[in-house]
Amino acid sequence: MTIRLSSKFIATLIASVALLAGLAGAQPEPWVHPDGSIHYYDAISTPAGINWNFAWDSALGHGGYLATITTQAENDFVFSLVDSSLYWYQRPGTGRLAGPWIGGTQDFGSPEPDSGWHWVTNESMNYLNWSSGQPDNQGNENALHFGESTGVRVPTWDDASSLDDSIRGFVRELSADSTTVGLRYWDSLAWEGYTLFANNGGRAFYLIDNKGRAIHRWRVSDKTVGALYLLENGLVSQIGNLNNPNFLNGGRVSLIDWDGNKTWSFDYSDSTHCQHHDAIWLPNGHMMAIAWERKTKAEARAAGRDTAKLTAGKLWPDHIIEVDTATDSIVWEWHIWDHLVQDYDSTKANYGVVGDHRELIDLNFTDQGSPSAADWIHANALDYDSVFDQILFSARDFDEVWVIDHSTTTEEAREHTGGRQGMGGDLLYRWGNPRTYRAGDSTDQQFYHQHHTSWIKPGLSGTGNITVFDNGLLRPGTLYSTAIEFTPPVDSTGHYETPEPGQPYGPADHVWQYIATPPSSFYSSQLGSVQRLPNGNTLICEGNKGRFFELGPDSVTVWKYTNPVSDTLPAYQGTVAQNAVHRSPRYAPDYAGLQGHDLTPGYPVELYQTRQYVGVKQSPPAGSVPVGLAVRPNPFGRRASISFNLPRAVAAELGIYSVDGRLVRTLPATSGTVWNGADNNGYLVGRGVYYCRLQGPTFSTSAKLVKTE
Repeated sequence: MTIRLSSKFIATLIASVALLAGLAGAQPEPWVHPDGSIHYYDAISTPAGINWNFAWDSALGHGGYLATITTQAENDFVFSLVDSSLYWYQRPGTGRLAGPWIGGTQDFGSPEPDSGWHWVTNESMNYLNWSSGQPDNQGNENALHFGESTGVRVPTWDDASSLDDSIRGFVRELSADSTTVGLRYWDSLAWEGYTLFANNGGRAFYLIDNKGRAIHRWRVSDKTVGALYLLENGLVSQIGNLNNPNFLNGGRVSLIDWDGNKTWSFDYSDSTHCQHHDAIWLPNGHMMAIAWERKTKAEARAAGRDTAKLTAGKLWPDHIIEVDTATDSIVWEWHIWDHLVQDYDSTKANYGVVGDHRELIDLNFTDQGSPSAADWIHANALDYDSVFDQILFSARDFDEVWVIDHSTTTEEAREHTGGRQGMGGDLLYRWGNPRTYRAGDSTDQQFYHQHHTSWIKPGLSGTGNITVFDNGLLRPGTLYSTAIEFTPPVDSTGHYETPEPGQPYGPADHVWQYIATPPSSFYSSQLGSVQRLPNGNTLICEGNKGRFFELGPDSVTVWKYTNPVSDTLPAYQGTVAQNAVHRSPRYAPDYAGLQGHDLTPGYPVELYQTRQYVGVKQSPPAGSVPVGLAVRPNPFGRRASISFNLPRAVAAELGIYSVDGRLVRTLPATSGTVWNGADNNGYLVGRGVYYCRLQGPTFSTSAKLVKTE
């Protein structure tokens, strides 16, 4: 079924509180409808009993509604969630088992027993699954549940009174007419794991399972502006923004524990340098990060920079630092500025024939989109190979990935000799754009402003190959992104095959590439990542759109998810969030960093809106008096006054209930009565959403309360 959503169901405060309340122990299960939309179904056990009205209110309190069932397949799925004694009540003296509530109701005054039935979404019941002899209307039965049969749980339906509070559970459903965020598609071929992500510039991280359900959320103080990793020690590595006025962003690397506490941080940000984009963790526990360093116009000219390409008045060449976290000291460095060549000015430093020095970086090669920008290289990714002790480096504005030797000392890293490969800090290998070293033209270019790059780890399909997320920015003709895998020409000692003079580094082509159909349907001008998974699948983050998708070995999509978060708060289905994401790494269920933590799935991260129904949708009995239940003030702190219009002769009950249907407080059914925020035992209850319910023999109505203290 589908439901038309209102633009406003509940204020952000109420929605957020309801969402957090629902995260406690909830495990909603997704099901793909024939139209391709994904609905979530949550089986709720209420051992103390709950009537249909309160079950309906609880479902609404979580942005959903009591489940509606429109096909046999859907009925089978929903029944499978509640086919347990947890959700069924055995009626005394009969042995008949009554199952949980679902979202069917009968209009008041309809001819009995089988007229006027419809779903709470106002849809007609075109699919029916009544138990034998049902509905029978034994005692004003106007609500739908599974059952009843003697001694056995049945997937068929029965009618019961909406005031019957002996039923032991209900099924709520979350769905949206327009599904724009959250889980978009999945099947059994997707690799089971937990995906970590943060909104670019946001102050929260989320961990979800393959069904789009929240596993954990971290709230942090710094804005996230780079790669995010869950480490084997259970800490999250975050790049935070210090708003350095001299550079673009970044500056801080922090470690965040499971509770969101910052356990360590390293600031590398002042007028001369600033960390940015990526920070990785080495096997020895050290942190390695990319950073800009500021070179003045005079320094750039002295090094041989073309003056026409210095209109920004400065340069920001990148460098790499390695930090010993035990002492917060920099123990190793590598600087692009130490490995330059230029053929612009023979009177300046670094002069030489560019094509004869493929191991060096042409100071005057510039990006066609911003030839005079200070951010000349725009490095954006690192990876480390512990076997060869080498570093993989993404140079975005050179449209290349580079490999350098980490076995050098800092002194050797400044030079052209030393280290395991004998080349000091010079480039051991480069690939993606041979124009940068005068060994090709535009037809040889592979990358167009790529971002993430990494070696495929041992034991995975393509071990030792390199993957790259190629954004496709400035690609001639149609703009589109690709994911690329290629095999570097390296031997067992970590030595790369040197090409003949004038020839580019191999290989001649990639071994795998993903291009969407049509190509332009997959495009992120900035951000993105590629990860090879243990089952041979590939997980891709289309960063600017906040879209993650998993491909099988045949490049068929087996999982899709769209980030629903802006900053720290989830967005509603049907809306489009400001949801860019740097990367979306996935971790195995047995990953060391997840051990010892509660990984119980909660609600989907996104929020759902529904119409604001109250109680049973029915016309009032002839001659009845409108109740007009109201709570003031609302939200309230310590006291709330409850008013209504009810003749004295009408018997009624007034109570306060939690969002899961539990009775919190019984109050006198007198207009003007005050609830002081305490339960029936006299203890003050916590902040959150509650329901005030007034019910009698022929009516039932409720109102929401938000307690803020």
